[in-house]
Amino acid sequence: MKAIMQNNFSGIAGLVVTTMADPKVSALSVIVRNQFIPVLPYDWLTGEGALKAIRPVKLPMVIGYGFGGIVEKVGRLRNQKLVGRAVIGIQPNGAAKTIINSQVPPLLFKVPQNVTLQAATTLIGGGDAALHAVQKSRINKNDIVLVTGASGGVGTYLVQLLKLAGATVIALASSNNLAFVRTLGADYVLNYQTDLRQQLRNVPHPNKVIDTVGQQDLLTLISQQYETLDILSLSIPVFRPLKINQHFEFSNGSVGINGYQQLLAMLANHQLRAYIQAEYNFEDIKKAHFDSKNGHSQGRILLKF
Repeated sequence: MKAIMQNNFSGIAGLVVTTMADPKVSALSVIVRNQFIPVLPYDWLTGEGALKAIRPVKLPMVIGYGFGGIVEKVGRLRNQKLVGRAVIGIQPNGAAKTIINSQVPPLLFKVPQNVTLQAATTLIGGGDAALHAVQKSRINKNDIVLVTGASGGVGTYLVQLLKLAGATVIALASSNNLAFVRTLGADYVLNYQTDLRQQLRNVPHPNKVIDTVGQQDLLTLISQQYETLDILSLSIPVFRPLKINQHFEFSNGSVGINGYQQLLAMLANHQLRAYIQAEYNFEDIKKAHFDSKNGHSQGRILLKF
């Protein structure tokens, strides 16, 4: 099978497509013919060595975290009815492979028939992170929430989930994504590339911030504007708020089995919509990572196998 490896901590330059032995089927195996994986900052930040403090890894390693594919065979201790079903899942030891050997039952989820595999795959590292943020922040209808990175793979889900919870949403986006973010349902959309201080004076004062991008300078600017603020970051573990009545927390927890089932059901009944910026052939991994890192996202980039 083919696999994408991160050979060293040189970032994109260290990515290679290589050939590995096909996995052996065990009693707990579900063998999945991989079709899509989400391109996550988690991957390219790991490849640059930027996550060593919270994700110590040894290289070379197969990249990737989530996957979506079709089950080809199962071991004797797994559900035989999975064969032929579309599934999404988490593969902590690397998902960027043409064949996935999923051996942990709680990390595999059946995709509803009216949900595309591409859409379902965007939940891994996207919808799940957004749902975790909403739960962790205890969002309710009285909250005014400022969202950074509103147009990205997490932000697109986050804005939708916040509105479903009844919150007022102030979304930050680049100049070319303002109209796109408005379609997500945000109440106010601000251009972080212009005078953000003045724009913040013209909208309601947020009581909570959910940060999906991890830019220290941006969080500092936001912190300067308000006396009281709860800041939750999904991207950076450390930030010092500027005011005594401000609180910062970093979190990247799981939503569990029920969370993924909830998100899949919300896609199926059209409460949520998945936004896919682009699909790249897995052999174009370097271009996919470059565009993910340097471009202004409109949803999630997927690699297809």
